[in-house]
Amino acid sequence: MLHTMRTRTIMPMLASVVVAAFLVVAPATGAGAATRASSGCGQDAAPGVTTRHITVGGADREYLLSIPDDYDPSKPAPLLFDFHGLSSNMQEQSLYTRLDQQGGARGYVVITPNGQGDVLRHWSLVPSAARNPDVAFVQAMLRTTNRALCIDQRRVFSTGISNGAMFSTLLACALPGRLAAIAPVAGINATAVCGAGTPRVSVLAFHGTGDPIVPYQGGAYFSGSPVGRALGVPEAKSVDDAAAAWAAFDGCGTPAAQSFVADDVQHVVWPDCPVTGAVELYRVLGGGHTWPGAAAVGADRLGPTTASIDATKLVLDFFDAHARR
Repeated sequence: MLHTMRTRTIMPMLASVVVAAFLVVAPATGAGAATRASSGCGQDAAPGVTTRHITVGGADREYLLSIPDDYDPSKPAPLLFDFHGLSSNMQEQSLYTRLDQQGGARGYVVITPNGQGDVLRHWSLVPSAARNPDVAFVQAMLRTTNRALCIDQRRVFSTGISNGAMFSTLLACALPGRLAAIAPVAGINATAVCGAGTPRVSVLAFHGTGDPIVPYQGGAYFSGSPVGRALGVPEAKSVDDAAAAWAAFDGCGTPAAQSFVADDVQHVVWPDCPVTGAVELYRVLGGGHTWPGAAAVGADRLGPTTASIDATKLVLDFFDAHARR
């Protein structure tokens, strides 16, 4: 599934950012949560952002690895995956979400990978972990990073926009027990919740009610464009139904509490969730297929970007508070 967009220059030394869309614990602060260290603890690593390559299934795959300035090889750090949308790439996603910078300031190691394909770079939504090459890619990145860096195994997280958001929800099920929390932006309503017996995962979702690519109320993607039909994309679920399904999976109560945090943003929180399965939704009234708080891009095709909330900050706050037991 998808969403393609051309953009304008955000800052003088950065290339234009294209944001595209998709294909198919006890509450504890990061500092206070118990840790389980990876085998890479004790090995020195230089801070900064580097491009890494790894061979998966005979294919060369690449990703950006961001190591925070204050990285300490004796202290397990949280790890965050940030997945781009369809036809976008890792550089554009890094510029768009700013998670490597803002996450790095909080001590996160951030991985921003490239999807598969050249013209239509994407993340596969094949539900079988054994048959999905992108799940294998994530597994390979996890193994490599755990061997090279000191990673807290109870604080591994995933976020992304659109196709990347959908892939994050798929990973929660395809890598059972590996992710503490996910934060899908404009894409919680494409994949099914995990099957019975899968370890719970906390969920923070963002979605605009005016999204022209992934409709909030459900239905055909791309406003019924032939592009979606040609790709055989199934119809989207209602965002409210999808979020409620995750809340039910995680064992939360009902009804969800709703409050305005801004004139155009409602915060929906499900009550009585277990410590390992909080579920929240930021409903952006009139919002488009965009990352709240990011630079406004492609408004003619993607709709407006709210400046009332900063999804990057909220995602990091949520991840800080939801380590895995």
